[in-house]
Amino acid sequence: MVCKRLLNILAGISLTLAASSCSSYYSTVLIENERPPKKELPAGINSLTIMNRSMTPRFSNEPADSIQRYFYRHGFQLSKVINDSLASDTTIKALAQVVFESGRFETVVPVERNFWRDTLWEVIQPIDPDVVDSICSNYNTDALLVMENFTTKVMTDYSSDYVYTDFSATPVKAHYASIDVRYEALFRVYAPGMSQPVSEIKLADTLYWDNSDFTQVDLFRHLPSVKQAVINAGIKVALDLDDLISPTWDQEKRGYFLFQKKDDPGKIAVLENNWPKAETYWTTFARSANAKTRSKAEYNLALAAEMNGDIESAIKWAVKSYYSYYRVQTENYLLKLKSKRDALNEQKSDKK
Repeated sequence: MVCKRLLNILAGISLTLAASSCSSYYSTVLIENERPPKKELPAGINSLTIMNRSMTPRFSNEPADSIQRYFYRHGFQLSKVINDSLASDTTIKALAQVVFESGRFETVVPVERNFWRDTLWEVIQPIDPDVVDSICSNYNTDALLVMENFTTKVMTDYSSDYVYTDFSATPVKAHYASIDVRYEALFRVYAPGMSQPVSEIKLADTLYWDNSDFTQVDLFRHLPSVKQAVINAGIKVALDLDDLISPTWDQEKRGYFLFQKKDDPGKIAVLENNWPKAETYWTTFARSANAKTRSKAEYNLALAAEMNGDIESAIKWAVKSYYSYYRVQTENYLLKLKSKRDALNEQKSDKK
C-alpha cells in the first residue's frame, strides 16, 4: 500500500514537472469569431435611417401612476392592450443604439422620426418608393428601417392566501402578483430604387415578472410598474431585432508556441496585436532543420494567417505543421480551421 501511494505521488510529480515544462513554452490568446446574423441584410446596406410608423391615434403617453392606479382599481387582475407612445419611441432609440454597437451598421434617428398614421389598421401598405429615396438621400444612408407595428398586451394577476412560516405559530397572510407583457412588432427595410421592401421581420414574445411577499407594499416595490414593463418590452423588441440582423461575436482561445522562455519576441508581438511582426519572427524558425522547431513555427504561422483573415493560408501552414511533427493539438486546430472555412463558404453562398 505504501509503495503504491509512493508511485502515485512520484507519477503526480512527474506530470506536474512535464506540464510546467510544456506550459512555459506555450501561451494562449483570445480571438473573436464572427457569426453571421440569421436575417442578414444585403451586403450593400451599411447604414440605416431608423423611423417609426407604428403609432396610431390610439397611442398616448399616460403617466405611470395613472396606469398603475387603473390596474389597482381592477384588483390587479386585468388583461389590457396598452398603446404607449413612450414605449414605442424608446424602441426606436434603443434599436439605433444596439444596432450601431454591433459594428455592422451606422445609424441615424431623425428628430422627426414618426410617420403619424390616421388609420387604426395594423397591416399597412409599404412606404412609397419616392419617399424612401428622399429620406435615404437626406440622411445619406443606404436604407430605411421602419417599425411598422408595435403592440403590447399586459396581463396582470394578484392573489393572497394564508400560509404557515417558520417564524410564526399561526398562518400569515401572503400576497402574490405577476405581470405578463405580450409584445408584437413588424419591421420593414426599404432600399432606394426598390419598389418593395428588401426585408420584412415579425417579432413576438412575452416578458414575465412575478413576486410574493407578506405586505402589498413590499410586493409591488419589487415589481416594475405596468408602464415600465411595457417600456421594457419595447427595449426587448430592439434587442430581438438586433439579434436577427447584426452579427454576433464568440470568443475562442488559441494557443501558440514560444521560442524563448523569457521575453519571447513572438509573444510580445501578439500582446501588441502586431501579427505581421509576430509572423516575421516565426518565419525564421519555420526554416529550421529541426522538425519539432519547424513544426511549432508553422503552427504559429497558421495562427497568424487566421488572425490576418487568410483562412486558406492558415490551413496550409497547419497541414505543414502536422506533417513536420505530429501533435494532437495541431490536428485539433486543423479541424477547427476547416470547420471555420466551411462556415465562411456557406455564408458567402447564402449571400448570392
